[in-house]
Amino acid sequence: MNFMSDTRRITVKIAGKEFAMTIPKQDEEKYRRAVKEINAHVSAYKSSFVGELEDHLAMAALQVAVDKVSLEMDRNNNSDITKLEEIEEDIDKYLDNIKD
Repeated sequence: MNFMSDTRRITVKIAGKEFAMTIPKQDEEKYRRAVKEINAHVSAYKSSFVGELEDHLAMAALQVAVDKVSLEMDRNNNSDITKLEEIEEDIDKYLDNIKD
């Protein structure tokens, strides 16, 4: 596997500042969508409260992190629900066997 052929050099602009980076080719859309989301959050915070750019970036970072944690917690809850449903099904089968 050739590292250079599996990567792409891109430039993204976050809150008006450009950043050049080398990323895996297959992840380019992820990076571009993430940049778009961060910029949207920064714009929203700029219009919500007066502050320095660093304040808006910090709040945007916090919002993205909260969204990520929420997804992880939802995923864990769904996994727990699935496990409970499987246990319930096993109990039902067991009880059905006892009745027979």
